[in-house]
Amino acid sequence: MSKPRDQTIELKLAETGTELWPAVEAAQYARLINHEPPASAAEDEAITRFIEAFAGCAETWEDLQAERRAGALAGLSAQLEALQRCGLFVHWAAIDAGIAEAGGRVTMPLAVLTISRTNLPEAHVRLPDELEVTRDGGPTTH
Repeated sequence: MSKPRDQTIELKLAETGTELWPAVEAAQYARLINHEPPASAAEDEAITRFIEAFAGCAETWEDLQAERRAGALAGLSAQLEALQRCGLFVHWAAIDAGIAEAGGRVTMPLAVLTISRTNLPEAHVRLPDELEVTRDGGPTTH
């Protein structure tokens, strides 16, 4: 069996919730969110609140009217600011990913987000060329 190939994904720094719009749309299908271990209760709370707000946006996005979408993105901006006060930053990408599912392979949108102490304009992550879907429906990278 051959070793799966990896791909390098370029992530952009999110400074406002509006910048996350493409990631929210992709996250309706699949999402990977990775974060550094929190160093304090404040960091843990900021990370948890951001992830919950992002997931909430993705899960309700199609049902929201335009003005409600703007409000949801503004809420993400507030969560980004809370993370930044803790010295944490979100990088994101919206890609088309190959996902192994039920013995076949499909291509679908995937939101990739990281929460880290890096505030550079770009970051990079390596992902397998093909992800596997876990029982809860989310992709995995094993």
